[in-house]
Amino acid sequence: MIRGLSAALLLAATSVSAAPLALPSFENAASQLQATVKAQRAASVKTMGADIGAGLDSLSWDLQTSAQDAARMRDDLRLLITRVDTRAPGAPADQTLTGDLQRFNQDLQSLAQDSQFRLNDLRSLSAQAQKDPNLVAHAQNLDNAARGLASTTKWLVFDVGFDTADLSRAGYTFESMDLDRYSRDADQSAQDLQNEADRLLAKVR
Repeated sequence: MIRGLSAALLLAATSVSAAPLALPSFENAASQLQATVKAQRAASVKTMGADIGAGLDSLSWDLQTSAQDAARMRDDLRLLITRVDTRAPGAPADQTLTGDLQRFNQDLQSLAQDSQFRLNDLRSLSAQAQKDPNLVAHAQNLDNAARGLASTTKWLVFDVGFDTADLSRAGYTFESMDLDRYSRDADQSAQDLQNEADRLLAKVR
């Protein structure tokens, strides 16, 4: 009896050990791998989108600040031209006024350079962006800020166009030339920013 039971147990154990293990099929393994990769990619895209959105918000703030600077510079230019126009004919050169004009041109040059730096930043963000509804609001805010800067800078260029002749007649020839050059540089950079912002908005929509 005991010998028969032992034989039965041995046979059962042998049958279990001999049974093939249930391994996942190639199709199931491939499907699981694809699902994992897809989930990781979605998480990566979401993280990248958040980073791009934060970058666009920061850039929007910078452009709004630049637009405020450009508006202030229009007021500063009016005051400078008023000082030029009120000088008595034949009066000696006003060194203080000359210095103020040169500082104004330096500020205008900085505005143009800052706009170019921001343009490079925007192009970098745009290269990473893709169609993403979550980025539309960020891109729209940036587009509005870029348009505001371009508009204000364009008005500044118009002001400069009217004022350079007065400066030249008053003897500030070099200051007038710098004013014209830097204002055109600022205008071009602002226009390039607006165009790039338009393209980015169309890209993420």
